[in-house]
Amino acid sequence: MSLFARIVTRSALGVAFARSMSTEAAPAVTATRKVVIPRPRGQVDTPESFLKAIGRGCEKYTEKFKDWDHLFKANTIALKHEMGIGAKQRKWILMWTNKFRLGIDPYLIRTSKKHTMKRTERLARAKRRRND
Repeated sequence: MSLFARIVTRSALGVAFARSMSTEAAPAVTATRKVVIPRPRGQVDTPESFLKAIGRGCEKYTEKFKDWDHLFKANTIALKHEMGIGAKQRKWILMWTNKFRLGIDPYLIRTSKKHTMKRTERLARAKRRRND
């Protein structure tokens, strides 16, 4: 056995390198993720109450979720393609479902008033300032 072959087969990186150079097909590995579904607690006991508690326009998607399990089993692909939920609400819902799994009860976080002005309003205000 050559020196290169000995070095390659002894380290974990070398084994991975040797496998990547192999002409044999790698076995298909499917990662299954166990989803933890927390029990409803406090005033948050339905998907409707959960989405209303987290706010930011998520309460309009209450009819998309069948039950409590469906809310916590939904992943980003299901929320996007099957339910048609936009990116901001999708990320917000997934963030709060993970926080709820960790034991943090949902509460409303208001958006900043600083960045709520539309682009046209900002441009008009800047133009008025320049003219003054």
